[in-house]
Amino acid sequence: MIAGGEITEIVGARSSGRTSLLVRCLADVTRAGGIATLIDTDDVFDVAGAARAGVELRRLLWVRCGDRRSAALRAVDALARCRGFSLVAWDVGDVPPRLALAAAFRLKLAARQSGAAVLIVSPRRIAGAAAMLAVEARPCAPRWDGVPPRARRLAGMRSTVQVLRARGSRTPTTEAWDLEAVEEA
Repeated sequence: MIAGGEITEIVGARSSGRTSLLVRCLADVTRAGGIATLIDTDDVFDVAGAARAGVELRRLLWVRCGDRRSAALRAVDALARCRGFSLVAWDVGDVPPRLALAAAFRLKLAARQSGAAVLIVSPRRIAGAAAMLAVEARPCAPRWDGVPPRARRLAGMRSTVQVLRARGSRTPTTEAWDLEAVEEA
């Protein structure tokens, strides 16, 4: 889904599956031996949950920004220019910043020069035409374990992912996928 030297956006409301998709991308990159960085604008990243989902934490640089959106943007810009990162992921939080078109294209140029994939996770699109791919996650329905009406436990969530923008493609696509509940260790 993500490509080196390009910007990809994952958008969606809370509980849509956008963060699960981010964690999946982090796990894929770190398990393949790549180094990833996560710029966490609101300090909400669940490290233990990411480890259970397969993220190799020793291959992840976690940048906590303490709700400072301008610091997060500067961190993304600086880290996207660094060679050696396979993935620079930015969780913008629930209040995405306004990203000027010039800033988005500078970020795209930085990604191209370093070869890093830049992944932006946000409630709405912010990179505009600078993004090679933009997908939207939407929740469909929860999946429950147990016999109704008692002993019910959330076992997972079914979500759909729709391609909003794919450079070179004119046909939007939608795919359904399941998010599984991970047991606490």
